[in-house]
Amino acid sequence: MNNFFKKIFKHKKKITSKEKSFLRISEKTKVNKIFKAISEHDDLSEVRYVGGCVRKILNNEEFDDIDLATNINPELVKKYLKKNNINFFETGLIHGTITANIDKKNFEITSLRKDLSTDGRHAVVKFTDNWIEDSNRRDFTFNAIYSDKEGNLFDP
Repeated sequence: MNNFFKKIFKHKKKITSKEKSFLRISEKTKVNKIFKAISEHDDLSEVRYVGGCVRKILNNEEFDDIDLATNINPELVKKYLKKNNINFFETGLIHGTITANIDKKNFEITSLRKDLSTDGRHAVVKFTDNWIEDSNRRDFTFNAIYSDKEGNLFDP
């Protein structure tokens, strides 16, 4: 019965230009494979856009690189990329960064982390699942804005 009423009263949400821009990333690349792979871990595992691609989309600029952040540790990222036949290499495993390569396009995936000690350039890190802890260590406030694949922003 609920499905019947949902069909009758179906309300179509108008998509904003910002949301269209984030959806265009999925149309131009195969980033959805990464979102799917990481979401297989459990109901709480997430991956979000972060950094330059978010900044460029919000500034109505064309994105050229795609950085992602995830709340699962690098070993699990590797496990689920491998399970989904996604090629990758360990860019900076000590800092949680793995670069996935799909159709000759690189996607940097970095596990959320907290700096235990840093000299401003180099850090000793601990992986976390806390988006706010990760955002606190980022270099610019703007680089601490995350977005899901639909364009919903998370700005701690």
